[in-house]
Amino acid sequence: MARVRRLSSEKFEFTRTLLILGNLAILAWVLLASLSLVMISQLYAWLFLAFTAALIFLMLRRLGCSTCYYCKSCTSGFGRLSAWFFGKRELKDLTNKTALSFVAFIYCLLSPIPIGFLTVSLIQEFAVSKIVMLLFLLTFSFYSLATWLKTSKRIPNPIPERSSIP
Repeated sequence: MARVRRLSSEKFEFTRTLLILGNLAILAWVLLASLSLVMISQLYAWLFLAFTAALIFLMLRRLGCSTCYYCKSCTSGFGRLSAWFFGKRELKDLTNKTALSFVAFIYCLLSPIPIGFLTVSLIQEFAVSKIVMLLFLLTFSFYSLATWLKTSKRIPNPIPERSSIP
């Protein structure tokens, strides 16, 4: 999505693009997941929205940001939050085990649970809007999960190619 420049071995500078677009994408993902639960129950959808939004934007944000020491400029945890879900792998704080368990729990809340409910609702009654929501949920999920994959750097071949000797 956006670039983040690493200043030293510990300090990060989160770009404004990553901050804004990353957090808006998380908010859109939460709203989409909540909207998928409207097909089951409107009350459950509102409760799900409040629970996941509070879990992400209050608890996880505070778990990711305990001090301004690790960043060049203070983002109040919003930089770390957007990096966890949509940033490159090297930006993800793999040492904070408590926050990582929350991130895994949030992935379960935002991906399999709404996708499951939406699939059941789609089986009960077919609608194009449900398929569109399902496709968007899958897109958010796969894109966000793909940011956790290690990118392999190409290693040059140590064996030189044979020259053609006549």
